Amino acid sequence: MPTHDTDAFRSRYRADISPRYNAWLHGGFVFAYGIAVLAGLITRIDAIRGWEWLAIPAGLVVFNFGEYAVHRGFGHHKTWLGGLFYRRHTGDHHSFFVETRMTFEQARDWRVIFFPAWLIVLFSIGIAAPAYLVVGHVVGMDAGALFAATLLAGYLTYEIFHAIEHLPPDHGVTRLPWLRQMTQLHRLHHRRGLMRDCNFNLVFPLTDWLLGTLYWEPIDASARMPGQIGVPDLVRPETVEGRAESS
Repeated sequence: MPTHDTDAFRSRYRADISPRYNAWLHGGFVFAYGIAVLAGLITRIDAIRGWEWLAIPAGLVVFNFGEYAVHRGFGHHKTWLGGLFYRRHTGDHHSFFVETRMTFEQARDWRVIFFPAWLIVLFSIGIAAPAYLVVGHVVGMDAGALFAATLLAGYLTYEIFHAIEHLPPDHGVTRLPWLRQMTQLHRLHHRRGLMRDCNFNLVFPLTDWLLGTLYWEPIDASARMPGQIGVPDLVRPETVEGRAESS
């Protein structure tokens, strides 16, 4: 099997980026638009009843499952519907970043980390808005706004965590306990033999845990912070690697 030349791929990918691409405009638009819509949803909340606060955990669980399903189903399996995402994710992202080369080196590399800028607009119109209307009709408009706001906050949090998980390993942010653990899980996900089978959640590995696709290897003891806890080894290494070899 031919080896993957990460440096060569990175050079080709960067050369193909339009000279008009501005990484700061990309990231700035995503978060400015997202925060503006988030604020608009929050201002629609008038007098929420106590039990309607359950819209927040409900939204978090729904987003967590959706993140997992889209990442695993379209990002790592070629389908007619998700062909563009597959090419961008497995084809570009997993070729640009491999387990031993997880760090971006310049702002223009954000193009291969962040979703396309237009996707948050599509997400807000195609997912958050219908969720607001449906939950609002069934439960109440305050709960609908809170549920939709949670979904949108999940999208923005995903983008933030994904960028952090590609920072240098000695960066101060990645050394924070939870972020450090999630960075390790994401690094393992970028291992060629595992990427189709494990660690599809980037913020909180709930669905990975529930569906048995959470895979953990200890962080190098020399890099472990005092008092830091590890993620339980909920999936045995030989189980995941056996699945990867048979796929």
